[in-house]
Amino acid sequence: MTSFDDMKLEVGTRLQMTLKRGVQPLIYYTALIGYVSGEYLLMKIPLENGLSVPILAGERVALRVFSGMNVFSFVCDVESVFHGPRFYMHLTFPNEIQATALRKAVRVNVELPVQIKGASACGTITDISVAGAQITADSALGEPEAKIALSFTFRIKPTNQEVLIETSATIRSLRELPAAKTGAPSRFSHGVLFDDIDPTSQVMLQNLVYESLLGLKSKSE
Repeated sequence: MTSFDDMKLEVGTRLQMTLKRGVQPLIYYTALIGYVSGEYLLMKIPLENGLSVPILAGERVALRVFSGMNVFSFVCDVESVFHGPRFYMHLTFPNEIQATALRKAVRVNVELPVQIKGASACGTITDISVAGAQITADSALGEPEAKIALSFTFRIKPTNQEVLIETSATIRSLRELPAAKTGAPSRFSHGVLFDDIDPTSQVMLQNLVYESLLGLKSKSE
């Protein structure tokens, strides 16, 4: 059985919160302020369009959070809500927590400029996972099994911290894309496998993938 300590939550950790009102679930994002083990959680009241989301004492909320290579899910009841001078709420301490492993192969769509060492062609990462990425460029970056050195940046929520990833990668696939319009030059798509991502960068990539997954889910529901 998964315990609360297994999640290794820290103050400021971002969580997805789902409210069930009517047919469609409402998905928001909150953050952990603190907790008393076995008693209650202190969470920020989510904001929407700059205003606090109306949440009532007694409501049940479902929470999801990413930690390590797992997505943890649990349900809490809202015990009390405070609107001033700070917006926060007390939730019951979770009794049952479910853990779902996030596979390294999970890929999400992105649009990240990428720099390729020694290449004149500009490139864009169009999808990414913890293990590798798909790169579109104006010219071929090399044949399959060739090694390339690349770097790219992205920002992590909620701190908006900029993360720089520098790594070597192996080209696993190469294909020419059809021209976007008549007379336009062809572009090339490369499937690459990261070679030596350090542990810190791996954690940052995991967060990027998870944040993107949550964003896609909130748009579809």
